[in-house]
Amino acid sequence: MIGRLLFKTIFTCSFLLVSSAWAVENIPPIFDVKPVKYSNAPSGLTFQDTLKSPYKELKTVINQVNIGETNPKFNGSILVGYQGKLIYEKAFGVANRSTGLANTMSTPTQVASITKTFTGTSIVWLQEKGFLNIKDNVQKYLWEFPYSHITIEHLLSHRSGLKDYLKFSGRYWNSSQPMYNEEVLNQFRDYKFGLNFTPGSKFDYSNSNYAILALIIERVSGMSYKKFIHDYIFEPLDMQNSFVYDPADKYPFPYARSYRANFSNWQNTHQDGVYGDKGIYTTAEDLYKWDQALYSNDFLSDKAKEDAFTPRSPWEVSKNYGLGWRLRTFPNGEKYAYHTGWWHGYQGIFSRYIKDDFTVIILSNRFIHGISKNSELIYETASTYLPLTDLHSMPGTDIPDPNAEKEVEVTEVMDGITIASR
Repeated sequence: MIGRLLFKTIFTCSFLLVSSAWAVENIPPIFDVKPVKYSNAPSGLTFQDTLKSPYKELKTVINQVNIGETNPKFNGSILVGYQGKLIYEKAFGVANRSTGLANTMSTPTQVASITKTFTGTSIVWLQEKGFLNIKDNVQKYLWEFPYSHITIEHLLSHRSGLKDYLKFSGRYWNSSQPMYNEEVLNQFRDYKFGLNFTPGSKFDYSNSNYAILALIIERVSGMSYKKFIHDYIFEPLDMQNSFVYDPADKYPFPYARSYRANFSNWQNTHQDGVYGDKGIYTTAEDLYKWDQALYSNDFLSDKAKEDAFTPRSPWEVSKNYGLGWRLRTFPNGEKYAYHTGWWHGYQGIFSRYIKDDFTVIILSNRFIHGISKNSELIYETASTYLPLTDLHSMPGTDIPDPNAEKEVEVTEVMDGITIASR
């Protein structure tokens, strides 16, 4: 009995010593960075004088081709900006059919995966401030994470091989209760799901990546994701109609409800509690403030932005992804950065034609097809009136990677976890 007790005591002490050593080695620096003070922080939005040419004609044409005018089923808002000024903005339809609340340019709507632009850029910002390195293994910041070969960069670029929690979490969770990011992490820890492929070997879009990244932001900053995004992005940029959704809280102000194509309500599910991959409610106007902030060096340096907008899968044209952004890169080196979003009936696209400082934002709270194509149509239409780069007449980069693995089934074991590569 004494021997068994002594063994337990020694084992417990050893475990505590190892845990303490891990904590000391991996604990990030004390987070004491004050929120960014933007040199040109917006106090509002500037409108282009559309009574003069060529903006007068351009506004008329945009009004003729945008999905809000051409499709009576569109329900949402559209904004077009050029070099820091608004050329066009208009809201359509209803935000809440039950109350009769109309959609306006100040009505927040869930932007779904466009949230990833905030999460990814925040991680890049934390790296620039010295609080993390995207080359680090995720386990350095989340000890519970069971995959030692996955780095932060793998998560950012959707090259981790993690299965998408949206496809399995309901099997291991009481769907009557909201699920949060910690539960996603715990499911990976407890069930040790096999990876889809060797980390870094290919692209596979998975919402799990950004749910985990949101937890890294929390561990490093010592504050909730919701507070971090508010204090370091929303408040400094005067994004007054933006918030991160939490099922435990009431909506802070009237918002756009989610509808199916037939206008029936699209109810929230237990997965609505997970954030970072989705969860931000905002407006087209507030998104345009975020867009313009990314042209300054107040939040990110030119070097950091170049890194964020560098595709990690240059040989996969349709699957190019940087650090929180979908990308198309053209032969002349120009880049088109964007992100789409779709969650329940919410859909959207946030398009940034970086060289031209031309932005198209389309947000919808009713399921509809054609939003992404309409963004490109607006850009092509505008190029007739403005000196824009004719990107869409150029083929995207399509350089085959000689080192890309063959599309065959490969099975290997890493960290005791089976990985199936396809």
